[in-house]
Amino acid sequence: MKLLIFLIAVTTTQCSVPPNFKRCLRKDPEFKKCYIKAAQFGITQLTKPYKAFDLPNLEPLLVPSLTIAGRGGVVDVDQTFKNCKVHGLTTMKLDKFELNFTNKTLDIVAGIKKLAFECEYKLDGKVLLLTIQGEGDSLITFSDFRAVFNASFEEVTKGAKTYYKTGRTELVSRTGNMHFQFDNLFNGNKELGDNINSVLNDNWKQIFDELYPDYNEVVRRILTDIMTKIWDNVSLEEFFD
Repeated sequence: MKLLIFLIAVTTTQCSVPPNFKRCLRKDPEFKKCYIKAAQFGITQLTKPYKAFDLPNLEPLLVPSLTIAGRGGVVDVDQTFKNCKVHGLTTMKLDKFELNFTNKTLDIVAGIKKLAFECEYKLDGKVLLLTIQGEGDSLITFSDFRAVFNASFEEVTKGAKTYYKTGRTELVSRTGNMHFQFDNLFNGNKELGDNINSVLNDNWKQIFDELYPDYNEVVRRILTDIMTKIWDNVSLEEFFD
């Protein structure tokens, strides 16, 4: 799988926390409660670009291209997506957000009611032994998306400030439902296109299970890139001291 994300280039600007983001002090006895609330509020603020974090607008997040190669099985389809708009990241609800400064880890459990990928697509292959071919506009929607995300860090000193360098990240995800809409399948043959879209939606669970490694990796890379931008550009002292 090839994935190109708008966030991929990291430039360290060493900025302060924007004024509309809440800072939490490690010496505060309610520090943990503070940073959980601050993280949840901060997610909702990412609907515009932030120079301090070197982040673009995340609602929607632009993903220039995504390629998933067919490899046999139930879904043996070469899939190319471009000019994607990812909707829903800023609606994420945190069930757990735990920083461990001793072990230098972050553990997150979160949900997104609706996570949607709106892209230009090109498909060629077979799904459930049925031929699928076409190119045009598409919308893939995950409903009740759940994620467990874990990250480890390395402390890096720059001048008098300490930064977190992102190391290993892991994601386990699931979804309550998926919905596919591919326009212009089979060169615009509406009957064939409607039939294939119906087959995809009737068998979404089997398709999700087959493509889980690819779908999961897309979301892991997106979350990792966002987090890397933030930790690379704002020091621990600016966040927590």
